[in-house]
Amino acid sequence: MSSKEREVLVQIDHLKKFFPLRKGGKNAAVRAVDDVSINIYKGETLGLVGESGSGKTTLAKMILGLLPPTESTVMIDGKDIWNKKEQKELRKQIGAVFQDPASSLNPRATIYRSLERPLEVHGYSKEEAKKLIYETADRINLGHELLDRFPHELSGGQQQRVSIARAIMLQPQLLVLDEPTSALDVSVQAQTLNELLKLQETYGMTYLFITHNLSVVRYMSDRICVMYGGQVMEIGNTAEIYADFKHPYTFGLITSAPPIHPSFRNRKKNLLDGEMPSLVGDGKGCAFASRCKYCQEICRTQRPEMKQVGEEHFAACHFAGEIEF
Repeated sequence: MSSKEREVLVQIDHLKKFFPLRKGGKNAAVRAVDDVSINIYKGETLGLVGESGSGKTTLAKMILGLLPPTESTVMIDGKDIWNKKEQKELRKQIGAVFQDPASSLNPRATIYRSLERPLEVHGYSKEEAKKLIYETADRINLGHELLDRFPHELSGGQQQRVSIARAIMLQPQLLVLDEPTSALDVSVQAQTLNELLKLQETYGMTYLFITHNLSVVRYMSDRICVMYGGQVMEIGNTAEIYADFKHPYTFGLITSAPPIHPSFRNRKKNLLDGEMPSLVGDGKGCAFASRCKYCQEICRTQRPEMKQVGEEHFAACHFAGEIEF
């Protein structure tokens, strides 16, 4: 199904988040998210990848309504997440699962109480809440005997199941998953990812999946969005991004991961040297220019616009489609 036929759930146009600095002049700021435009379609999983500090979590917090943008806004199902009249209703439509499940659970409350509290806030009676908690626990294979325990009495995988249960109880349209399996053992990771896929099929949810693990994002995502320096470098269908990437940063990111099959060991690599540059500046030029081996003078002085390089494939590079990788 093409993007024209799919319904947009999350619409972001020219979104910015700058954190002002006390030193460095009047307009000095960290450009954490700098002019980002993306759509997330209903029922899909959009994978968000990039190095630490690329702006992934800041973008997620703005989508969740936890961090106000500096410029523009986030539209969810045609409604503004920062419109106070619509905010309470919209927040029922959004769930979140974070990296460290233990830190998101109250250590002094039982699991049952942690699950009951958000339902109370949304006006559920004790009986309604109890029914929903037990139904949700059954759906994600969380034993009823665990509901009376405290977070420290559960394993990491069980804690993450609780976080997922809490996020999906109200059957949100959008679930933001920020590194949901990075703290888990590999076998538990696989189990959790498969449970998330089943839940998506059951509820018809839309996922924004943030991760550093390229194998996980390839397994989970319908489309991939690559961020660097607070900007979107490339976005497209997962298969196309992996088979025919068009941005030098995507090339470096994908080839830096160990190959899945021995036959790929001799493939061409673009190992990324150095570290991400400071996000304090005027925002001119390409964010990746200082680390790009294909960099030309235009890259340092002029920010590249998103260029269409496939049916649903876009790259922010002056030479997208011209570079031979």
